[in-house]
Amino acid sequence: MRYSRQEKLEFIHKNFQESIKNKKIVLIGCGGVGSVLGQLLVRGGFLDIVLVDNDIIDETNLQRQIFAEENIGESKSVALKENLEKIDRNVNLKVFNTIIDESNIDKICRNSGIIVDATDNFETRRLINEYCEEKEKTWLYNGAVKTEVMSCLFRGEDKLFNKIFPQNVANISCCDVGVLASTTFTSASIAYNQILKYFLGEKCDKLIKYDLWENKVHEVKIK
Repeated sequence: MRYSRQEKLEFIHKNFQESIKNKKIVLIGCGGVGSVLGQLLVRGGFLDIVLVDNDIIDETNLQRQIFAEENIGESKSVALKENLEKIDRNVNLKVFNTIIDESNIDKICRNSGIIVDATDNFETRRLINEYCEEKEKTWLYNGAVKTEVMSCLFRGEDKLFNKIFPQNVANISCCDVGVLASTTFTSASIAYNQILKYFLGEKCDKLIKYDLWENKVHEVKIK
């Protein structure tokens, strides 16, 4: 009964829920996008998730992340694990309370069904992309800042990330320019849909850009 409303959707095939419960998702970043996306994944039936983040929850996070005041001072990855276990006691969660780097990325991501970027910096995204190109893995890029959302699925073998995002792309931090809670929640929702489509076998070959404040959506086909 848990997934009955999702299963009523015509594009969700009969055995989909059974097929995804053991698909390993590596979620890199457990903050604005990652904490919300983690909830969506578990509620949707993805029950094998790796959480990666070394950050600590502070008061500014409460505006746009799923954490509560009682979590201030705690590890984001550990607090998210505890939150997700309350949603479904059968979820299999592994926590890496660390920064992902060249020394540990293979250990963390080796058996992944998909790697999800929920970070806020291009150095980590380039590391994820380099690993996925080498191992021919699939990863999902997500961006959320101010009122702007960006999402794109990259297959490592296609080697397209560096063509779309050149080396001189600058980091834009929410700490500097701000962000709405609706931005991070929307980014997580779009990411969840992208993950569903991927495991349903649908072709995801577009970069999605959405400005919530201006209500403008752009889709750019990548090739």
